[in-house]
Amino acid sequence: MMFVSPKHKQQGVALITALLVAALVTVVAVAMASRQQLDIRRTGNMLEADQAYMYALAAESWATQMLKEDKQKTQIDTLTEDWAMKLPPIPIEGGVITGSVEDLQGRFNLNNLITVSVGNNAANNSNAAKNGQPDQVQIKILQSLLAQVSFAEEKVQLSPFVANRVADWIDANLNALADGAEDLLYLGLDVPYRTANRLMASPSELAAVAGLSLRDVSALLPLVTALPVSTAINVNTAPEMVLLSLHEDITPRIATELAAMRVNMAFETVAEFVKKLKDDYNVTLDTKLVSVSSEYFLVSSEAVIGRTTLRMYSLLERKNNVIKVMSRGIGSY
Repeated sequence: MMFVSPKHKQQGVALITALLVAALVTVVAVAMASRQQLDIRRTGNMLEADQAYMYALAAESWATQMLKEDKQKTQIDTLTEDWAMKLPPIPIEGGVITGSVEDLQGRFNLNNLITVSVGNNAANNSNAAKNGQPDQVQIKILQSLLAQVSFAEEKVQLSPFVANRVADWIDANLNALADGAEDLLYLGLDVPYRTANRLMASPSELAAVAGLSLRDVSALLPLVTALPVSTAINVNTAPEMVLLSLHEDITPRIATELAAMRVNMAFETVAEFVKKLKDDYNVTLDTKLVSVSSEYFLVSSEAVIGRTTLRMYSLLERKNNVIKVMSRGIGSY
């Protein structure tokens, strides 16, 4: 048997201890270095995000100035004006920014479905729908718009009865319209919830309305909006599908011709547009449904700084040439 002296045993233990300490120090050093890199990257991301946000606000300011100047030049709003031209990608320090302005009164206002009683404060969404009654004319317009949204690959289209469900979502009572939906239906879902019973704050609320899938909502979003007051549709900026939904006697051909006319010569007055429909197409339209100017606009901006991309939207209200930011958010409107 080989004899090992106590001195040699102690040296072996010391060596193992030293190796363990070295390994531990290495692990700690690597962890510290990794944490430091994460902190640096996180700080960099925050700085880039803040910088991108400030550039997006600059795009909003650009749009505000454009809309102010436009109001000073003309009392109508058309797709050929400067504000309607998309801002091309502009190089900035560390990245690029782009933006666009859209007339929201060219879309159908979902909150038009409920007639707000005189005396209600339209700025207060919770009160604006109280005592309001479903507007059958506006419901009919939305029904027409829904019928136009189809998915060719499945040969299906949206049900026009969804319009009543949207109206039920907004009105304050719990009495469902024909083929509508109130709390009784929603509380029976796997994940129960109640109707809002107030004006919509965003068209994205359609995703909560029974009968609409996310795909359906995605197809509808470019055609609808949710504004704090009832608004008329600007015939100078409305898409053909929206023009088509204004009256049952307006055919796809008529809508296409109307859209083509305004490119060269925009409609200066509502009376001119209504007269054109009557004289050329024998269509009688209520003047209250349409307008040739707008008060609500959507500014969409995208700033790319380094590896950070920020998309921001701003809802602007223009009254008496005073621009007010009604809402602002990150992402899509």
